Amino acid sequence: MCGIVGVSVNGGTAGQPAFDGLVTLQHRGQESWGIAVAGPGGVQVRRALGFASRSACGDSSHDDPARDGLAAWRAGRVAVAHTRYSTTGATVPENSQPFVHEARRIALAHNGDLVNAAELRARLGREGYGFRSTSDSEIILALLADAGETPGTALASAPGPKDRHPAAPGPIVAGVARTTRVLRGAYSVVCAVGEYLVAFRDPHGLRPLVAGFTEGRAVVASETCTLDALGCTEQREVEPGEVLVLRDGRPIGAHRVAEPAPRSFCVFEHLYLTRQDSRIGGTRTGATRVAFGERLALESPVDADLVVAVPASGVPAARGYARAAGLPLAGALVRDERVGRTFIEPDLRRRERRLRRKFSVGSPVDGARVVVVDDSMVRGSTMRRIVALLRESGAGEVHVRIAAPPLISPCHYGVDIVDTGELVATGREIEEVCRIIGATSLAHLSVAGMRHTLGSAAGEGLCEGCITGDYPTRVNPARDKSRLVPARTPRRTAAAHLR
Repeated sequence: MCGIVGVSVNGGTAGQPAFDGLVTLQHRGQESWGIAVAGPGGVQVRRALGFASRSACGDSSHDDPARDGLAAWRAGRVAVAHTRYSTTGATVPENSQPFVHEARRIALAHNGDLVNAAELRARLGREGYGFRSTSDSEIILALLADAGETPGTALASAPGPKDRHPAAPGPIVAGVARTTRVLRGAYSVVCAVGEYLVAFRDPHGLRPLVAGFTEGRAVVASETCTLDALGCTEQREVEPGEVLVLRDGRPIGAHRVAEPAPRSFCVFEHLYLTRQDSRIGGTRTGATRVAFGERLALESPVDADLVVAVPASGVPAARGYARAAGLPLAGALVRDERVGRTFIEPDLRRRERRLRRKFSVGSPVDGARVVVVDDSMVRGSTMRRIVALLRESGAGEVHVRIAAPPLISPCHYGVDIVDTGELVATGREIEEVCRIIGATSLAHLSVAGMRHTLGSAAGEGLCEGCITGDYPTRVNPARDKSRLVPARTPRRTAAAHLR
């Protein structure tokens, strides 16, 4: 679920717009952030744990990037940035991105999860590679870096696909092609390769990646909200299996480097992950979630007095439910904006502690029959807390309506739904879940209703693995990628050139 940004400019600097774009993706990750800027003197990188939006680099009073060791911001025309939400690797500085290979002048940021990470890491270990992180993203960098014989190129010796755009550097395209042949799972990647910005995406299109252009600037990012914020009026999707090469603020090549595969875009992006003002397939996700709520009201009506939204991500669905049900929408719940998304908090005890601070009741609900609407329910801990708060505030009934089907299976592609033991809906009837969260009644949007709203009657074009247990790639449910550990005594290594 990480957020990634790549910027290429023709004149000016790429570092500041990359940072500005990164702040728009803070909802996709809050564990760490980083920026790598490629300039005439090489690649400079800065990483830090925590929120990019709370960093001094984003403070307008710090108008001299050199103060923060980022003098390259003044000259660098290519930059990549990353905000991290981990599913592989601990929350430690070594796992912060972008990863940089100095000798090859490659800086890489990755969103997604490789399902064959352990296999690839073991193979590279046998070849003598050592790794400084426990992130599967470093595996992608190692594969790309090993392909190049000269700085700023990749896989110079490998045969590549026929270029549709002769201006594009064949070695880079061929390098990505060779790398992607051994990757399995979800990967949306932006990387600075010398003076080029390179973006590529897995053949299923599991995680989002979009590109936008304005005069003298090209941007690649996880969501369209970033493109809008950076003034990109011309926008397009980076197609599944495609590598897009950019230089001097414009695209110079677009090439398919993977065999066509069934499109399988993550349905959880529609349900929860993507920011409400971002567009998927031309439709803002906020509008889609309103439609989910309307459908939910038709499928699961209840006699009630008012609808309460779970802020902030549940507001669109609650608005749709209230409109379809003809009920008033009350802002009874107040959210502490200083607390980020608790769903993406990696530590369970910290998650529970922050959850206790996250919500409070801001207006009375004495005796009211309340319908609480949220966009999804994963562990049930957030909803259990909300139901208890409303009952303590005098609600006569608390009916819970979830604008997503029950989540019953792990996600193997980059969302922290790993252990089915954490999923409140797995192996339980709806009545038992209702008792666990303390509600008067509980209902979810049906799978059919979700698909109908998305215009996908049979789920075509979607990855619904967390809902149905059916995955677009072969997966190993028993894998434990958290056990990926750095080699102690590498013999030959891309990591020797990593910062």
